[in-house]
Amino acid sequence: MSPFAGWSPFKKFMVISSKGSAKVADRSPFKIHRELKSILDDETIEITKLGSGDLMVELKSNDQAKKLGAIATFLDIPVTVSPRKSLNSSKGVIRSLDLRCCSEEEMVEELSCG
Repeated sequence: MSPFAGWSPFKKFMVISSKGSAKVADRSPFKIHRELKSILDDETIEITKLGSGDLMVELKSNDQAKKLGAIATFLDIPVTVSPRKSLNSSKGVIRSLDLRCCSEEEMVEELSCG
């Protein structure tokens, strides 16, 4: 059995981007927090205002990612919600003498998250 059985990856960092000229990051931080709290059912939300006028939200679960991804407006501003590309992945090197007899294809198949 794969060590990843039952594990469900989700996009931990999502960006809320305005579609028009009004920027979501220009709204009151209190209103932003209240609105996200009501969407995500969570008091402890990490929010970062980006220089582009967008908001980056750090999520805790796949359920939160689905809820946030489903919104079309935020504080009466039309928005799009997308994963933050640079923060939702990681790279690494696997080194083990025990794996020297395994092919790369076998390791990828065993460690595949999908």
